[in-house]
Amino acid sequence: MIQIGYGHPGAGGRFACALLGALLLGGCAGIPMQSEPRTTAMPAAYGREAAATIDLAALREDAENVVSGLRWNRDGKVYSGAVEGTNPDDLTVSVALVDGRAFSVGKTDARFPLMSVSKPFTYALSLEQRGVEFMVDKIGVSATGMPYNSVAAGAVRRTSEQNPMVNAGAIATHGYIEGSAPDEKIGAVVDLYSKMANRPLAIEEAWRATPRALTYTLAYQMKSVDRLEGDVDDVTNRYLESNIVAVGAEDLAQMGATFASGGIQPVTGERILKRETVRTVLSASVIAGMYEDSGLWWTRVGLPAKSGVSGAIVAIAPGWGAIVAYSPRLDAAGNSVRGAVAIEQLVDRWQLHSIDRLIGAP
Repeated sequence: MIQIGYGHPGAGGRFACALLGALLLGGCAGIPMQSEPRTTAMPAAYGREAAATIDLAALREDAENVVSGLRWNRDGKVYSGAVEGTNPDDLTVSVALVDGRAFSVGKTDARFPLMSVSKPFTYALSLEQRGVEFMVDKIGVSATGMPYNSVAAGAVRRTSEQNPMVNAGAIATHGYIEGSAPDEKIGAVVDLYSKMANRPLAIEEAWRATPRALTYTLAYQMKSVDRLEGDVDDVTNRYLESNIVAVGAEDLAQMGATFASGGIQPVTGERILKRETVRTVLSASVIAGMYEDSGLWWTRVGLPAKSGVSGAIVAIAPGWGAIVAYSPRLDAAGNSVRGAVAIEQLVDRWQLHSIDRLIGAP
């Protein structure tokens, strides 16, 4: 089988899509390949006022076309430890702009655990509490060159050579969350998630049965070589609890849009995070947010993003908004197959690639 795209069959790409489309005298899944970008020139500025000029109806129409075009795609496999009730056929796209407007299309009532998508938000809390210099010194921001769940990563690489977007670095991050007791620490984490989502979020108790053995093995290995701060069971439990906070795509889009607006929640207007925190989180996400495919994602999509094995991806377009896609079937790297394609198609349609936005339209 020919493999195209993000390490999985059927992901497509602009060149491959055009080639196959020409051979088959047809188009690609989602937006028709002959469709021109929605904007013919890069906007002069980004932010709340500029976002207000975006045609939300046109954006929604494009998202609906993407979802419709990807319904046929059955590539990838659902995570072996997926929570009960996961429907492999679910596909949701949600967009939240920095001016507060938002919408969701597809399976809009789907709920799922954050899993690894929790990592940038927990890291943001650690940066707020401890400061950027402290956390970068303790955890690092480099690419590990290993799979996201590698047990070896915690022992082979020093803590300062980790990245908070992969498991070893994320577990270590939880060791630096401040609080007088475990409940207070995880409470602070969920509280930040809730403020960014603009509604109360909670740990889903029914999902506590998700696989845990590999995570504990990694944590104990890190502790044995003095690369984990605090009690190993406490830190690991809080890391696992952050993974099973229940959200919908619209919640995650609001959380991502808070990053996109420089730390201000778009609906409430409340400043939740410092700009320096946002810059650091998004920078780390560029490096490792899409696991081993982060470089390919940056080249193709050009937005900071974080994926999780639940099938969710949140992509941040600073000054514009956030795009979230949820679809449980994953590629070999652990990223949602249809989710990655959906976001790439919308980014192309709306010219959101960060480099395009810097150099301007042709």
